Amino acid sequence: MNLDNLKNVIEQSQRTQRNWDLNKSVKDEDIELFKTAVSHCPTKQNRIWYNVVIVKDRNIIERIHETTDGFDYPIGSSTTNTQTLANLLVVFNADKDKRERVNTDFSSYVDTSIGIASAYLNLTAHLLGYKTGYCNCFNSKKVDEILGTKKSKLIVGIGHSDDNRNRQEHHLNPDYIYPSFNKSIEIKII
Repeated sequence: MNLDNLKNVIEQSQRTQRNWDLNKSVKDEDIELFKTAVSHCPTKQNRIWYNVVIVKDRNIIERIHETTDGFDYPIGSSTTNTQTLANLLVVFNADKDKRERVNTDFSSYVDTSIGIASAYLNLTAHLLGYKTGYCNCFNSKKVDEILGTKKSKLIVGIGHSDDNRNRQEHHLNPDYIYPSFNKSIEIKII
């Protein structure tokens, strides 16, 4: 891959996908690579700050999606987050290294580690030709009940885009178009 292609993939990876081609599936060998991405990324002192559940079961994916009714744009409205209707979901849960002292406040380590791991996952998925979507507007208690986990923090949807639709169109309601914004990050070189 040349530098221009890599730059293009990186730029595309910042945009979320809201609707999916569910006639396709995610390859098992790609899931293995996703497992490597989320487990071999940097963490503070290479300690454990999270665990991951990969969800392939369509019924579970749809149950998780039902917990996401909280996307509120425009303000005062509410809809579900269809990034969670992807072909595959990756759920990040807060965890704590068994060697860690009980009284240690580890929330910043958890958040930073999940951020890094999800970024590795996101870029890996895009390099393989998939689209992604991030969701943290879900009922974590309900997701924990569905998955039998504790402290779910972030969901990343991975899958095949529905190329016949605008990526911002709600997967179930074509009349709803999610907003999308551009950003300009200030970067200084000293």
